Amino acid sequence: MNQVNFTKILLTTDLSSEAAKAYPYALSLSQRYNARLTILSCIDTSIGYSPSGVGSLEAPSLYVAETIDELRQGVREDMRKHVAEYFRDISPHQEVREAPYEVQHSIVSFIQENPCDLVIMASHGRSGISRALVGSVAEHVLRHSKTPVLVVPPMQSGSSGT
Repeated sequence: MNQVNFTKILLTTDLSSEAAKAYPYALSLSQRYNARLTILSCIDTSIGYSPSGVGSLEAPSLYVAETIDELRQGVREDMRKHVAEYFRDISPHQEVREAPYEVQHSIVSFIQENPCDLVIMASHGRSGISRALVGSVAEHVLRHSKTPVLVVPPMQSGSSGT
């Protein structure tokens, strides 16, 4: 049986606490295989419809250049904080991308443009109407990526985590 060797690992994150559940897996595997870790966060600048109210059917999200620059700066700063907190022992490559269409498509495009051996991401565990309206980013990436994808499931209530 052939062994797998990871040299390039991609971690996708929206910088939420749910997404942070995947960080220990990315850190452990990148250290174990001495792999280059890239952390990708996409800024959704598409005209979106969201059950949360912002970008809802009543008020679609529209962005102007100044707003996108502010978003990009904020995401870069948040990513620096996440790297400092969760990835002290390594220096991952950090990528912030504008997603002019749904984030899941931007992630798949990034994977195609930047080949890697493994993609790691967290599932937010949405269900029902929220999933129907927002969709599952993890599911889309899993179905459309030619690269293996490790999806870390949402933490169950009362579980201790990893």
